[in-house]
Amino acid sequence: MKKTVICLILLFFGMCLFANHAAAQAKTATGFVSAMLNEVAAIKDDPNLQGREMRDRRKELIRDVILKNFDIEDMAKNALGPKQWDSMSKEQHSEFRTIFQDLFLESYSRLVLDFMKKEQIGYGTQEAVQSRTVVKTTIRRLEDEIPVDYILSDLRSGWSVKDVTIDGVSIVENYRKSFLRVIRQESYNGLLKRMRLQQKAAQDGREK
Repeated sequence: MKKTVICLILLFFGMCLFANHAAAQAKTATGFVSAMLNEVAAIKDDPNLQGREMRDRRKELIRDVILKNFDIEDMAKNALGPKQWDSMSKEQHSEFRTIFQDLFLESYSRLVLDFMKKEQIGYGTQEAVQSRTVVKTTIRRLEDEIPVDYILSDLRSGWSVKDVTIDGVSIVENYRKSFLRVIRQESYNGLLKRMRLQQKAAQDGREK
């Protein structure tokens, strides 16, 4: 069961962001994560946002939470890796970031709405690792306990999520392995073509 849950999460490149934990002070890394998770849970459980007719609105609000709290630009860069990223022009960087952001937000919001129910979060330690801070949490789902670590950096504007590891597997590294596999087998343009097709499919789905 645990492996099934993890596979679902990684399949959608999403994060399990649910909490029944009272929000700590947002000035701390743990408080930041707690407040973010509670915000997502509040959107999903809001009685005024229930029903199929409100699904697009729920997705829109969840996407806003991610844009506000995740450093998607940094995630996009690290998902490609320095060798590929440094070989690209500024225009290519901008195009890739835009498509990556669309796909990441779509996969996350779908994961929340389609697969997550009433998971509980246990909060562990907060550790400084090099220039990052790691907030350790545990998802409790039925009889499973899945460790989920949030990797943050403290920017001038506040905390920002750089990566999430689920049972030891990094979301960004999972992206990078998938992307580099396609680049080696085809090319960067081949990867971009695949991503554009996924982006269009997601946009078409939202318009229905």
